[in-house]
Formats: sequence, structure tokens, C-alpha cells
Amino acid sequence: MPWELLLAAACLSSALVWASLAARRAGVVRGLALHSLFGGAAAFGFAVIAYDLLDGVGARVQWERLAGADLAEAAPLAGLIGLVEEGAKLAGLLLVVERGWRTRTVMGAAVGVSAGFAALEALTTLQGWDSPVALARVALGPAAHAMLALPIGLGVAAVARGGRGAWGSLAGGLALSAALHAAGDLSLASGAGKLGYGAALLAAPLWLFLRTRLPARGVEAPVAVARQSAVRP
Repeated sequence: MPWELLLAAACLSSALVWASLAARRAGVVRGLALHSLFGGAAAFGFAVIAYDLLDGVGARVQWERLAGADLAEAAPLAGLIGLVEEGAKLAGLLLVVERGWRTRTVMGAAVGVSAGFAALEALTTLQGWDSPVALARVALGPAAHAMLALPIGLGVAAVARGGRGAWGSLAGGLALSAALHAAGDLSLASGAGKLGYGAALLAAPLWLFLRTRLPARGVEAPVAVARQSAVRP
């Protein structure tokens, strides 16, 4: 099988699997996986347009520049890349999510949008690689993009629920996702390498885990004490 055909099939399969798994866990929104993938395709289109506009004003955003620059030049460039790509995913997610959706459903949509974005990114950047490493990147790319987009998903979920401060949460989520994306790119382009990249990917999921688990234990303890007191003579 020609590499181009194999790459296209792998990208499509990876996107469908990740989006379908996320939609299955997210709830009962019909067609969520397909709609999320279309949102991811739109997000990729937004990113391409943004890069073209930046190139038109003389701001060349290329990986070669990032890899060959010192920290003073690379940091703003990485920040711009993070803002463009995470902002594009935010726009794609907003096209999918409807008001009133639960956080779980919004996060499922965020995974699907990330999967669609990652598939098209891999399809355009991995032409000619022809290696198992490229296929591994195709398979795991949606997960990496989804972890980076986790703060965005939480911000969109806040907007979907409504209430005071929702748009502030959205802005904060975008800023955090863009910063993590920039940190990961800087790590790959500098000496930190895969270790720094992995830390950038895991930062948001680890924070969410600690946020949801630790308070729960703190609440369960007083409840247990109260129950024991109630049954004592």
C-alpha cells in the first residue's frame, strides 16, 4: 500500500476511534462523534487561515524557526503557535457545543474536536515520513491534543452552563491551554525534549485529578464522622 494511502487511512481510523470512544462516554447526544470531528476539521481550517494571515504580515510561524532560535526568540514564537492552535480548537468546539450541555458531554466533544484536528495535522505534516514512529504519532496525536485542550473544554463547559464568571473561565482556559502548548513545543525544540513535553501534556489532567479527588476525600471524612456520631448511644 502506498504511504500516502496508508497515512490517510490511519488518520481517519484514529480520529474515528478517539471521537467515538469519547462520545460513548460523554452521554446521549446523537451524532456527537461526527459533529465533533467536523468541528475539528473546522478548527484545523481556522488554524491554517490564521497562519496564512500571520505569514501575510511577515510573522513566519514555522517549526524550523522555533527549533533554530534561542529562548528569547523561541518563547514568543511558541506562544503564538499555542494561541493559534488552541484558539482554533476553541472555535471548533464552540461550533459543536450547545447551551445546557453537561461538563461530561462538553469534554467528550473536546476530545472529538481534538481528534479531527490532530488527524488533519498529521495528514499534512507526515507526508514522506513512512515509518512506525509516524504511525504512532497518528495514533496518539488525538490524545495529546485533547490533554492540551482540557482547560479549554472546562471553560466551554462553564459557558454552556451559564452563570457569572463563565466567560472569564473560558478566557483563562484558553490562556492555560495555549501556555501548555507553547511549553510542550519549547521542550521539543530545546534540550528538555520528550520529558518536558510529557510534563506539559500531563499538567492539566493531573491538576483536574487532584481538584476532583482531594476535595472529595475532605468532604467524605466529616460525613463519615457525623454518621458514626449519629449511631453512637
